[in-house]
Amino acid sequence: MFAHLKFSLILLAGMAISLGACNDIASRSQPTPSPATTPAASKTVNQKLPQGVSASGTKGLAAQTERINYKSIPLASIASSHSLKGNEPKAIALSAFGNTESEGGSREVKVENSQPDRAVVTITQTGVADDSIGAIRYRVEFVPTSESAQEGKQWKIVWAGSHFKCHLGRGHQDWSIEKCR
Repeated sequence: MFAHLKFSLILLAGMAISLGACNDIASRSQPTPSPATTPAASKTVNQKLPQGVSASGTKGLAAQTERINYKSIPLASIASSHSLKGNEPKAIALSAFGNTESEGGSREVKVENSQPDRAVVTITQTGVADDSIGAIRYRVEFVPTSESAQEGKQWKIVWAGSHFKCHLGRGHQDWSIEKCR
């Protein structure tokens, strides 16, 4: 009888430990997938997401994944001379980042409005008037602030970043946030 009681206690203790472990695992949050570790990723992975977008959400993860390739630009540094809000994301982005001095290069502007609650404008400028930087690309993210029949949809910048390509012999030839020489 003593052996039977001892066996029952061991069985109950084992079940309690197993249930405790299961409960602990279930209560932990799911880890977010991390992109490949690169110098760019390690520098920008802790940036804030736009208001209303959670890091665990698909939109937040997609935005965060794209942001890893860009060096964040503090919005306060552009707010003093440019409006961060308006009716047209493309016009707002060009006002803030479209004045890069050029030496015969080209400028390409892409607007992505695939979601009603988010817009992304990408400005790519080649032929930059700089002795080390050959091209610069800006990524500007917007969210709507209002939608009224009288004023139309209003957009505001919630995040901006840039990355570069160096001139030949001055550093990397791919898009990167690493400085050119």
